[in-house]
Amino acid sequence: MVAKYRSVLSVPGSPGLILAALAGRLPLGMSTLAILLLVRETGHSYAIAGISVGAYAFASAASAPVQGRLIDRFGRLRVMVPMALGQAAVLVAFVLVASADASGAAVVPLAALAGALMPPVSPTARALMRDVYRDPHVRETAYALDSVVQEVVWVIGPLIVALVVGFTSPEVGVLLVATVCVIGTTLFVRSPLARGSGTRAAHEPRVSVLSNHELRAMLIPIALTGVGLGAIEVGLPSLALHAGSRPASGLLLAVWSLGSLTGGLWYGARVWSSSLARRYRLLLVAAIAFQAPLIIARTVPEGIIGSLLAGLMIAPVFSCQYAMIGRAAPSGSETEAFTWVSAALVAGLATGSAIGGALIGPAGVSAPFVFSCLATAVAATIALRTPEPAFALQSSAS
Repeated sequence: MVAKYRSVLSVPGSPGLILAALAGRLPLGMSTLAILLLVRETGHSYAIAGISVGAYAFASAASAPVQGRLIDRFGRLRVMVPMALGQAAVLVAFVLVASADASGAAVVPLAALAGALMPPVSPTARALMRDVYRDPHVRETAYALDSVVQEVVWVIGPLIVALVVGFTSPEVGVLLVATVCVIGTTLFVRSPLARGSGTRAAHEPRVSVLSNHELRAMLIPIALTGVGLGAIEVGLPSLALHAGSRPASGLLLAVWSLGSLTGGLWYGARVWSSSLARRYRLLLVAAIAFQAPLIIARTVPEGIIGSLLAGLMIAPVFSCQYAMIGRAAPSGSETEAFTWVSAALVAGLATGSAIGGALIGPAGVSAPFVFSCLATAVAATIALRTPEPAFALQSSAS
């Protein structure tokens, strides 16, 4: 295990890039809770709070491909830093307006604008990896490590917000998100390996990456994977409440993330002889099997075991997806390609959360987990039925 990760970290500048990307991504794990707490604490309903968080997420997903195309065209520094400064300004306005806007009419649009200005640090970092790690095997380990970093963000981000809000106020929590966004994004774009312009020549045609058949073929399975994960995300707290333990809601979600982190470390440490296409299909099928035990879970101990198992295949599936996208992305459009992946995933997560939550009342606590397995099964079926060339995704950049 150590040898494979050493091959990634031994690349000059690689540790700095990973740490800078971690700092730049922290707002992803902080913003949802910070916005939710501020909207609620300023007297607005749970409905307004939920809509604000949803508007933030959907706007971030919708704007990401546009930002990615701008980054590929004009460079990371000239696009991402202004975006971070713009988001910080909107979040300051959000704090000022939230306490004064009793109806919530201005709160939701401001949340959406803040989400639209979220710098796409995660997809930009993954796009960089194709240039930084020239060996495809080293690059795939780097993608696995990137998935682990993403899980760390989801674990520590909410903890930071909870601590800050507990000792200060929700307003300070949102302002901290704004501050971390500016500092983290600047550290990322100024890190040695990210300083390149990353721009296309002016004469090159601006063709959308969606014209690439391989990339289009992957977006539906990616979105469906997100649908399944979104259903589990609302199902785990429901399971904890059904078992009579509200505090266990956070525990089950944390164990789920721990499972993903463990799976990501395992995946990145292995030497794989199978093709990415075959591996991706097998990982999706395995994900269904590992999610299934949650369907019969009724107690907190059963939920802990089921959560850990359900998380094990998340990071490996993502790692494989990133490697495939990295090989398929047209040269000069890598960032846009990865932002489309993020957009598809976020849209799937939001859809899965909404449907999974709606199913709990009429169908019971198992319904979100059944729905998750079905969504993942459809993703696997599409992957299995897609011709091999669409998922082989070899490129000269490898």
